[in-house]
Amino acid sequence: MKRYRTGLLKTCAFTLSLLLALEGCGSGNAQVEATEQVSEPSVIRIGCFNSGEYYYYQDVLDSIAQELQRQGYISGYDTDKVRNSSEEVWHDLCGCESDCLYFIPEVYYEKYYMTDDELDAAADCDDVDLMIAVGSLAGTYLTQVADRIKYDYMVIAVADPVSAGIVAGADQRVNDKSFAVVDTKRITRQIEAAYEIFGFTSVGVVYEDSEAAYSYSGIGQLREAAGKYGFEIHERHVTEVYEDDYDRYYSELKAAYAELIPDIDMLYITTASIEDEKLPWLLEDVIDAGIVTVAETSESQAQYGALMHITMSDAYEEGQFVAGRILEYSRGAAITDMDMVFEIAPKICLNRTTIRRTGVRLPLETYLVADKVYE
Repeated sequence: MKRYRTGLLKTCAFTLSLLLALEGCGSGNAQVEATEQVSEPSVIRIGCFNSGEYYYYQDVLDSIAQELQRQGYISGYDTDKVRNSSEEVWHDLCGCESDCLYFIPEVYYEKYYMTDDELDAAADCDDVDLMIAVGSLAGTYLTQVADRIKYDYMVIAVADPVSAGIVAGADQRVNDKSFAVVDTKRITRQIEAAYEIFGFTSVGVVYEDSEAAYSYSGIGQLREAAGKYGFEIHERHVTEVYEDDYDRYYSELKAAYAELIPDIDMLYITTASIEDEKLPWLLEDVIDAGIVTVAETSESQAQYGALMHITMSDAYEEGQFVAGRILEYSRGAAITDMDMVFEIAPKICLNRTTIRRTGVRLPLETYLVADKVYE
């Protein structure tokens, strides 16, 4: 078994770099107050193009609704209601009253389930002024057909819109109809923070061999960090699942993890479609081999067994940021003039049980700066 060597920990460097990160991040202004605007809003029609069902997409749409209501631009959105899908959030948002924002219930698409004819219909839609594109699949498709669409579009909830080709850079569009929430170094900062703690030499990562998965798994940024710090990357590919093929999916995923065990000292968990309840089973052999497990996508993965998650994105803060951009748009701001950069301060989550099983001895400073420690 590969038992993790505590001598690789870089306590002082980590503490210093984390403090610097906490000072430097959070520069994105999540809430743009209505009083900052000068002109009166005009009526705009808004649709939603969702990539598929994913908890982050649902939460960011819910946050947009809450922020718009908080600022007095919509009314009637029940903030206490428990909703089970992005489509349900959209349905309730469309039922709200507003003098200037008209969310159209019929204009809701989910890219993952659409036929070619339905995709064509979405591209040719002339019932909206602004389309909210949620996730990589939706954002990439609208960018590909930008020359034929009549509306502007905002791409949100994408890990790396630059590598996905949705924008060319933090302040560079690829067309004059687009906006995207951009943090070009989110994965880089996450990997760097993990490296400062563990000093790993060989990283394993499993993801789907597709352009979208390459983007939301942050593989480009992971490879850049490897070039900078000198650690190796071992990759395996599986086909992700969204409906009824979970047995095949989880079997492939666990087999891929098993193949990586002899060669790695850190597993980077990027696959977003893993059900949290499956993580203890998926990771048991990896953890017992003394391999550090870092979850890219969510805090809940640390709660269910990953050793650590460093949050570099927050659906509710992003939703507040996007709500501010929607209000700017309603007041006449050009979509190409809006600031796209949004970053949050990092939040560290640890799983103490996994730490013990893995055999890592973390310095006290790491526990002191952690925002949450799970058992």
